[in-house]
Amino acid sequence: MRIAIDMDEVLADSNAAKLALYRDHFGYNWSDDEMAGRPLHELAAPEHADAVEAIQQEGSFFADLPVMAGAQAALEGLVARHEVFVASAAMEYPASVGHKVRWMQRHFPMVPELNIILLGHKFVLAVDALIDDSLRHFSLLEGRGLLFDAPHNAGVPWPHRLNGWSGGADAVDELLGL
Repeated sequence: MRIAIDMDEVLADSNAAKLALYRDHFGYNWSDDEMAGRPLHELAAPEHADAVEAIQQEGSFFADLPVMAGAQAALEGLVARHEVFVASAAMEYPASVGHKVRWMQRHFPMVPELNIILLGHKFVLAVDALIDDSLRHFSLLEGRGLLFDAPHNAGVPWPHRLNGWSGGADAVDELLGL
């Protein structure tokens, strides 16, 4: 089976890094309840959200993101069973491209470099499944969308949800009916 996996908020904990920026630069300390179902930029003052966006646009924000718990072991299992691609909508942050590739090489060497896809729209992917934290990438996708739990998508109804990487490759296979 061909499976594409998103990078930010699925493999890389970009949410934790953004939370740290909002906290360290502007003093925000949101609770889980406040963040549930809402993107962080909606919780901040517009000028603070713009400042965090500018930091992300510089690209280096993506160089040292923490790895999501269990992601490396899960990908080891998935790569052993399936054809795996990592697909990141990096065109939203063009200066991030080199940082994202180096991050993948450092943390996920089991994914061949030619299987790292940096693009704009993910519906162009010819895959059986896409694991992503954002529903917008599933709308025109021909494969099955597996929604990866994240604070911003809490409460969003979706039939195929992956609650973190604790279940590893087996949890993905189960959602795919394998």
